[in-house]
Amino acid sequence: MNNLNLNKKNPYQLVLKIIAILPFRTQDIVKKRFGLDSDNLKTLEAVGQDYNVTRERIRQIIEVALKTIKKQPVLKMADVFMKQAEQILRQSRGVDENEKFLTKIDKQFKESKGNLLVIRFLLSLNPNLSFEEENDLFNSFWYFSKISKDKIYKNIRDIEGLFKKKQSTCLIDEILALIKNNISSSINKEELKAYLEISRKIGMNPFGEYGLFDWIEIDPSGARDRAYLIVKHSKKPLHFSDITKRLNECNKIIIPASVASHSWQKKVCVQTVHNELIRDSRFVLIGRGIYALGEWGYKPGKIINVIKDIFKEAGKPLKQETIIKEVKKRRMAKDNTIILNLHNKKYFKRLPNKYYSLIRSYKILEV
Repeated sequence: MNNLNLNKKNPYQLVLKIIAILPFRTQDIVKKRFGLDSDNLKTLEAVGQDYNVTRERIRQIIEVALKTIKKQPVLKMADVFMKQAEQILRQSRGVDENEKFLTKIDKQFKESKGNLLVIRFLLSLNPNLSFEEENDLFNSFWYFSKISKDKIYKNIRDIEGLFKKKQSTCLIDEILALIKNNISSSINKEELKAYLEISRKIGMNPFGEYGLFDWIEIDPSGARDRAYLIVKHSKKPLHFSDITKRLNECNKIIIPASVASHSWQKKVCVQTVHNELIRDSRFVLIGRGIYALGEWGYKPGKIINVIKDIFKEAGKPLKQETIIKEVKKRRMAKDNTIILNLHNKKYFKRLPNKYYSLIRSYKILEV
């Protein structure tokens, strides 16, 4: 990002200078309504109670105050700030989720007070920018006034539709490729991120994958679902203590609040994880405290039963090396342990040429 040469006034100082043209009482009302001093904006009704007037009267006072500010030359003091904000918004093609946009601007001011509501108030004075309040389907966002709000909503709904059709999570580059092929070739990555964060139906997991919030991959319902995803993404068996550690490290991964699921922030203890895995059929205990996923081909049960299954599936005698290799695909076991079980004469017969056969009702599978 190319930084402009900012003036010495930080956003908070700019606001104080700009509202100084208003009567003292009006200044105080504006500060309370927009949270300029407290990081917490007050409702019209709450501000009215402070002055013993109606919420409608407060609304009228604020409306007049903003119109007054916009007509005064003092607003030119914020020209550099406004240009910087517009430059940042252009990077996402003129649309961005509210908190994300405010945070980006805040980072450009080394001496900023750090109150995002101050920045939001300044932006509200810019005629080139529009703000859309949050609702049940979308988070609040900023956009250039010349852009159609309906077009923004359509793009977001189209992206949600792609997820419903694909029915699987995607990394950001995969989503971008889908969009360029199905929605618009002009959308860039920053614009896409803005759409994903504005939608209230789309979330992101600690693995950097996006999907719909009602999928367990994005918003898992409990420890066992989270553990399943941890093991699946590791692509290898894990000890339950390692699974627990990785689960508890998820809250250290920075995910934008608008797409984050609170379920990934929950802490778990080792014993809870162990108990959950034992009761979940998706997991297979393949060693001392080591779990794999059944979908990987691992089978539960004793080594001797695994060897039986291998013979039944093959339908023919097998060499010792082949049996060892196949057992290790399904269980975590040492070679000697496998060989010891293979030498059980009640179930297996050693044949010539180092082959072994399963004894079925006292009948031996011959080479």
